[in-house]
Amino acid sequence: MTELLSLSTLIVCFSSILVAVKYFGREGLYVYSTVAVIISNIQVLKLTKYTLIDDPVALGTVVFSTTFAVDNILNEYFGEKAAKKGVWISFFGYLLLVILMKIAVYHPQVYHSECINLHYEMKMLFSPTLVLFVASLASYVVSQFTDIFIFSTLKRIFKNKYVSCRSMISMTFSTFVDNCVFSLLAWIVFADNPITLSSLWTTYILVTYMIRLVVAALCVPLVKLAGFFLKTDSHVQ
Repeated sequence: MTELLSLSTLIVCFSSILVAVKYFGREGLYVYSTVAVIISNIQVLKLTKYTLIDDPVALGTVVFSTTFAVDNILNEYFGEKAAKKGVWISFFGYLLLVILMKIAVYHPQVYHSECINLHYEMKMLFSPTLVLFVASLASYVVSQFTDIFIFSTLKRIFKNKYVSCRSMISMTFSTFVDNCVFSLLAWIVFADNPITLSSLWTTYILVTYMIRLVVAALCVPLVKLAGFFLKTDSHVQ
């Protein structure tokens, strides 16, 4: 059941990316990345269970992993600057959401018989600890720029050839960086009760990274396919 739901999520993400590319170009990809980052950081609050994995896994992994494919699409067809701009736009969008919702939850609760009072539910959803918030933002920026750097470097080396190979290599490394940076900051560096490195690797890094590798492999054809959805005069090589 979980695998089917994750596959459905991936299909929705892929379809949305291609629709964004075809009808909105780079601006559509900026919107998708921003929404994906926000959604994945909300989904991460819920755990799920996969058949072949013993430990529970946080949701959001599938949606967030597709943002690396968007980086590569922007980088391949619109240039490195466009890809970097997309990262900062998504960063700004997520930061703005957290700030505005943090202000919202501080509004005093008012009980009314005709209203559904969801104050505490909203407070739990939009009040992440400072540790998780900082770790999330730091890992996002570091990993996304790692992806852009690797993809751009390989693009110059191979002279715009082998886009699928370049995408797989960049996403393989950048998703690992994201996993490591977030886990190290959240569960060791900033944690009140740090866990051991061995526990960090087996519980928080390895399992999630396996899922991200699968998603990265499935995202590879998407980067090349996006080129067919672009108008011939809308991209920059």
